[in-house]
Amino acid sequence: MKSFKIFLLVIFVSFLNSCQKEGESYDGGYSESVAEPSATVSDNIMNTADEESSEAPLSSTAATYQDPDREFVRTADLSMEVDNVYNSTTKIESKVSELGGFMTKSNLESRVWSNQTFAVTKDSAVEVKKYTVENQKTVRIPQKELGNFLNSLGEEMRFLNFRHISADDVSLEFVLAELEKDRMNSTHQKLEKLENQTGKIPEKQSVVTNSDHNRSDINFQKVSTMKLKDEVAYSSVSLLISEKEKIAQTMVINPKTYEDKFRPEFAYRAGNSIKEGFYFFQNLLIGLLYIWPIWVLGILVFLFVRYQIRKPKTVN
Repeated sequence: MKSFKIFLLVIFVSFLNSCQKEGESYDGGYSESVAEPSATVSDNIMNTADEESSEAPLSSTAATYQDPDREFVRTADLSMEVDNVYNSTTKIESKVSELGGFMTKSNLESRVWSNQTFAVTKDSAVEVKKYTVENQKTVRIPQKELGNFLNSLGEEMRFLNFRHISADDVSLEFVLAELEKDRMNSTHQKLEKLENQTGKIPEKQSVVTNSDHNRSDINFQKVSTMKLKDEVAYSSVSLLISEKEKIAQTMVINPKTYEDKFRPEFAYRAGNSIKEGFYFFQNLLIGLLYIWPIWVLGILVFLFVRYQIRKPKTVN
């Protein structure tokens, strides 16, 4: 009987040891298979997000398509977030110059959303500003370099708000401009011949006036054609770059201490209060005198009522 009890005790101890070992191996397996892979997945997600934001397609066939028989006026409108607006502005402007383009507008500004001051010591405080920085700019890029410029913006971009690119075919407008040019030149030559001929003065004045209007139309058409060629040669890009809201901390003088330092003494403030009170009393009297007709009317009504009350009643 005693040996049977010892046998049961040995089996029970062995069972406890096996359970403890299984628990230890389970805990170790959990820390290795869950904690580490989750960190790896998080890193992969962050890396994927960075790759997608930096490799987002900013260019388009609308910006790069070329046809020797067609002329295009290309424009682009973009809005994106960057890490630092000032640094990105400098790099973008350098890229524009490198590609042979030029800047027509650049408005860099900071927008302060809140400004608070917190006292730190008796004499100092911290000024906390919440602000964002943005730059609205317009650049002109040679048409053949538009795609390269748009792709270069991906190096600075952290988030793309929108991207609009258009390519307007203006080939027929050039044809029309040439036809109008030939027509106006022909009309101008005819008017010059008439102008050189002899005739009545009123008729000659009319010819001269028409010739002058024709010259004006020729100049206008010439400038319009030059402007159209310029729009074809250099594409316009409107770009808005901004950054996340930031906080700026600056040590300043404690405004409360500053106010106390220059607060007037009691005697001065007391004398000033008496003076202001006297002026207030004067203004009150002037206001009462201003409504003197009301006072006179009130006195008359009071005397009439009093007379009626004291008037002896007649006995029938």
